[in-house]
Amino acid sequence: MRTLPVITCSRRVLLAFFILAAAVSPVCAVNNSASLSFAFEPTHGAPAVSIVQPADYLCANVSIRSTLKEPERQAAAIQEIVRRLSTAIQSSNTFQLHQGPARIFGGSNNASYLSSRSNTTPGSLQTNLRVLCPLAPEAEIFEIIRRVTQFIARVEVPADAEVRIVSTTLAVAGAEQQRERLMQLIREQISKTREQLGANVVTVTGLDSPVLVRPLDSLNVELYLDYQLSATLEK
Repeated sequence: MRTLPVITCSRRVLLAFFILAAAVSPVCAVNNSASLSFAFEPTHGAPAVSIVQPADYLCANVSIRSTLKEPERQAAAIQEIVRRLSTAIQSSNTFQLHQGPARIFGGSNNASYLSSRSNTTPGSLQTNLRVLCPLAPEAEIFEIIRRVTQFIARVEVPADAEVRIVSTTLAVAGAEQQRERLMQLIREQISKTREQLGANVVTVTGLDSPVLVRPLDSLNVELYLDYQLSATLEK
């Protein structure tokens, strides 16, 4: 079952949402609006047909939280943190803010950019944003995670607020562009199945599913379609 990013905004945090939107608008030079698919580990085994490729980004899901009592002060504190983080990203020449659409299927990384909501802590206000680091072919993933963590930790945070990385994951831009190649590989698998098993009827379902991304190792991912194939053997 796929989980799509959702923007949730209660009455209590409507003001925060609009203030946050204004906070990041001046930093368009560092915004990444690409459509991203995030890697997750599926509950079943490795796909029968897949395309292996390097991930494009390491994505850090960053939580910004304020526990000030008044909603207006909470919104102002979060706005200031977003402004400081955006300014730091703009000056880094390495990191990017992601504001584009995101495909998230499974796992816990389901917060969308500028999603405002009340946290589980009573009276607190939280927003999440995605910080991207482009990956080079020979990148050392643990060194990149260390650099991202240090970068976030250097952002000065007002009192009664916190900034922390809640998760990191690999991300791929434009995964849907590989759909036709995957379809061709699946057609080849169907042909081999029919030949090897002597099947006169081969049924395939799930070909309209989105292109999913599965982590293969620290830098590479598998792109695949979550489809099912069944064959009827000749009597």
